[in-house]
Amino acid sequence: MVKTTIEVDDELWRRFSLIVLRERGEKKKNEVIVELLRDYVERKGLSIERQQLEYILRIEDEREAFHKIRDKLIHDPNYSGKYVAIFRGAVVGCDEDKGMLAETVYRKYGYIPIYIDKVASSERLVEVPSPELASSATPE
Repeated sequence: MVKTTIEVDDELWRRFSLIVLRERGEKKKNEVIVELLRDYVERKGLSIERQQLEYILRIEDEREAFHKIRDKLIHDPNYSGKYVAIFRGAVVGCDEDKGMLAETVYRKYGYIPIYIDKVASSERLVEVPSPELASSATPE
């Protein structure tokens, strides 16, 4: 079971709770929320096949695993600045070339959902000239 936290307006939650209490009883809110989610998904129609959906969800799990260990990998010289492949929550390959890494990992494990990402800080570095330095320079 996946647990997710959502924010709901207090008034909306009270009204929802009263309706559920009136129609289903005190402890049925979770069941109603699951029904609402299921109805929403079915109404929107997911136009991908079941196996494709499972692959997407597995890759999302691998992505989450990568983000949990990313800081550790950034500080490891064996991985920092390189691409890593994550399978079943663990690093199963590393290379400076993303394409070569994918080829190597798929050859070893078969064509299964594997998450590949670069081990790098998510911060963007932008260099901006300092006004003090620019104004102190001597004109030519």
